[in-house]
Amino acid sequence: MVNVRMTAALVALAGLACKSVAPAVDPPSTLLVTNANCVNGQCDPFEVLAFPSNQPHTPGGFWSLNLGRITTPQACFTLPSSARFLIVAINPDSSRDTTTITWTSAMPVSLGALPPSGNEIQANPSTSAFVPSSSPGWSITLPSGSAASAGPACGMN
Repeated sequence: MVNVRMTAALVALAGLACKSVAPAVDPPSTLLVTNANCVNGQCDPFEVLAFPSNQPHTPGGFWSLNLGRITTPQACFTLPSSARFLIVAINPDSSRDTTTITWTSAMPVSLGALPPSGNEIQANPSTSAFVPSSSPGWSITLPSGSAASAGPACGMN
């Protein structure tokens, strides 16, 4: 039997601390984000998050890839080719069971914007899903946009 309280805490921590990008499967796509929070040359920053479609059913909230922070009117991010998410459970005998969930860019992903005061555990997607590997580049306006548009790759800032 798994210690439920310990499992919930470890699941939440595993989502934040144990994410890692695996070796490339497909070439990475880029994402050009236009910051809708810019007024008169001043831009409110936020983190750009990607939420893989194969979300595990855990108490730790949505799992996401932090693509980076946008502080300017536009920024170019790289969508990774793949990522692994680890769920670690501690058994009563203190042994650990680890479940690995793999996402690849051939699978759908949705996007979300996390303000600086936000908590990543409570973050959630706000756009429709798209398949990163189906185009070399994507573009969207966040946090107000609802769908990414396919297009050419953007240059990295």
